[in-house]
Amino acid sequence: MTLYKRGSIWWAYVFIDGERHAKSTGTANRRHAQTIGQAFEEELNLRRHQMPKLNPEMTVDELTALFISEGLAKTYSLDRLSHVLPFFGEMKLVEVDKASVRRYRKERHEASTIKVATANRDLSVLRRVLYFAVEEGYITANPLARMQMERERRTKSPVLSVREELILLPAASPHLEKIVICALDTGMRRGELLAQLWEDIDFDHRILYVSTQKHPRERCGRFPSLGASMTCFLP
Repeated sequence: MTLYKRGSIWWAYVFIDGERHAKSTGTANRRHAQTIGQAFEEELNLRRHQMPKLNPEMTVDELTALFISEGLAKTYSLDRLSHVLPFFGEMKLVEVDKASVRRYRKERHEASTIKVATANRDLSVLRRVLYFAVEEGYITANPLARMQMERERRTKSPVLSVREELILLPAASPHLEKIVICALDTGMRRGELLAQLWEDIDFDHRILYVSTQKHPRERCGRFPSLGASMTCFLP
């Protein structure tokens, strides 16, 4: 860093990779100009090496607002955050740790009869928001990166018996009957059924391509998963 005087004001000149950067220090005092010039040089070096501007004092509320403004929060995430923020919102990023997670779980379970899986989903969204903080350089590491989720009990999905199907079909409205039959024969969810288009059906080979699905691994195994879609063989 070099100082040059223009009139009564000192200017700082810094050369980085052969490029000259100039800045007025705004002072006629050489000592003050030296300090300002050094700060200018450090700032340029930080930009050059893309060093993060750490801000661990930022609150979770402030971070979440940035996360949402970037369009990263989907409807599901917003729903989970509505439960997470009342507890974590006013905490600084540096205060979020596994002990606070344990307190959150305790309060969440005491307030309502939720399942372990529900609290796990809440915390997975919080962890994603904290990864965003790392990506943006506000913190150097995610405090929940290696957080283990509590073990969830796997429950069997109820399946209608043939007798129940025979009761359901006559009771269904005429415009719903075919949708109910398709749901029973394929195991598709309501959203998947309603998202289907005519071009998703291969009438020649009697195949239905399910292009919209939520969790293919939760399927009952009758239909093989093909990449981002699932294939159902029509009866």
